[in-house]
Amino acid sequence: MRLVMMMILPVAALGTGISAAKAPPPPFEGTWMSCETYQGSSICAYTALAQRGTRVCGVQSDFATNSYYVQRFIGTARGNVVEIDKICGDPGSETDTYCAGQAPAGAEKVGWGTSDRQLSLCKGTLSGGKKGEASACTSASARNGLPKVSKLNGEGPEAEDRAWMASCLQGEGG
Repeated sequence: MRLVMMMILPVAALGTGISAAKAPPPPFEGTWMSCETYQGSSICAYTALAQRGTRVCGVQSDFATNSYYVQRFIGTARGNVVEIDKICGDPGSETDTYCAGQAPAGAEKVGWGTSDRQLSLCKGTLSGGKKGEASACTSASARNGLPKVSKLNGEGPEAEDRAWMASCLQGEGG
């Protein structure tokens, strides 16, 4: 009888919805990346995100004017949108403020800056835009966004940025 009960209990648990399976990851958890060839080299743009509750911590990198620009940011998730609350990194189109501990000697702006940007998630694609813009899922947003990737193939955030993201989720570093 004991053997029969041991076999029935796991089957009964499945029927009641009780499962040992992990909950799915939050929607803004992972890396979105796109690579292309430029002058014979692979050039990748990426956004790596970690999410706990509505807090989203991220690192993004893009290539423009023959240089990579990397930024760290902290945002708030609302539905399929993350509003970037503060940002720092390599000055360019996203910020004019270096991150603390990463600024060159004599840098004028160091620390967190504000942002008027948001990220929208639609059908696995992550797109950027101005805060408050409608985050419509269109074929244009999918074409212009970054697809989610499961393998980084040597690309993606450096170890220091991954460590910052982990501490950021704990409420540190920002």
